[in-house]
Amino acid sequence: MAALTNMKRTAPFHAAGALALLLALSSCGKQEQPAASKPAETAPVAEKPAAPAPAPAPAAPAKMEEPKIAAEPVDLNGFGSDEPAERADEPTRGVIIVEPKDIKHSNQQHWDQYDCTSFTAKRWGRYEVRVTYTLRNATMGTQFRFAQQPLKKTLIATSQPKRAVYGTVYMEKNTIYPFSLFAAATGTEPGFQIHQVAFVPAPEGPAPEQAADGSITLEAGSATTWSENMRYEPKPEKNCLGFWTSEDDFAEWHFDVVKPGRYKVTVVHGCGTGNEGSEVAVKVAGQELKFTVKDTGGFQKWSDAQVGEIEIKAAGKQQLVIDPVTKAKSAVLDVHKVLLTPVS
Repeated sequence: MAALTNMKRTAPFHAAGALALLLALSSCGKQEQPAASKPAETAPVAEKPAAPAPAPAPAAPAKMEEPKIAAEPVDLNGFGSDEPAERADEPTRGVIIVEPKDIKHSNQQHWDQYDCTSFTAKRWGRYEVRVTYTLRNATMGTQFRFAQQPLKKTLIATSQPKRAVYGTVYMEKNTIYPFSLFAAATGTEPGFQIHQVAFVPAPEGPAPEQAADGSITLEAGSATTWSENMRYEPKPEKNCLGFWTSEDDFAEWHFDVVKPGRYKVTVVHGCGTGNEGSEVAVKVAGQELKFTVKDTGGFQKWSDAQVGEIEIKAAGKQQLVIDPVTKAKSAVLDVHKVLLTPVS
């Protein structure tokens, strides 16, 4: 009887303990994660999916790559290429043109060759080489050879005549100069055609720069000589623009102005006895000054001609031109340099 009483007293205890253990195990299985995958310091995973976390603040937009457009090459007068922009008011005096009829084409084993043997320079000096062409190929390597001066250029496709600037060459005297252009072979049907070769007068010295005190010196070697006869004479004892035997020949300087203002204009020149009396114009920034050439005792005996004052109103590119109006005798003058001096 005592044993039965003990069983009655302990049975409820064991049942309650078993139920508590089952509930604990059930709770652990729902909320506890295995130790290996449990994140540190995290809240229990809810049965309902949690709302998405707010997106982070947008970063500064990255620079987008420009879309690539497949199109025919567009001639924008040199914009976006290494070709200098064409000048609308460029003079033609002294420019030497070679037409296709004077150029002989021949097919070699691996290239096409274009030769000219009848080109004659009227005067010595530096010239820029320009070739006007059409080309069916996408690109084509070429070489222009003038005397012993090679100039290389890669041409791009164009159905309309396009100008390519090869660089500059120097002609030492007025004589016959042969030249050739070598191009990659384009097959039985020529895909490359030369429309014109032009030799354009170019300056021989560096571009003038404005000094710290505001003065500008235009040396003879920095001028572009738009001329048939007049030319730059590089010998040290001369270093001038000489052979000015035609009033149609003129000289032009291009320069940058950093400090605009009023300037006194001085032409350092020479004139041989008996040749004085020619009238010469100096043109700059839409203004024109004139002076009459006087005898200086020799074409390389330099004298300063104070021709007046001009005003340059804004900084930027400028050009100055010396243009004879009349020629009194056999030659107009020799020009050593032009000085622009600030007027205080």
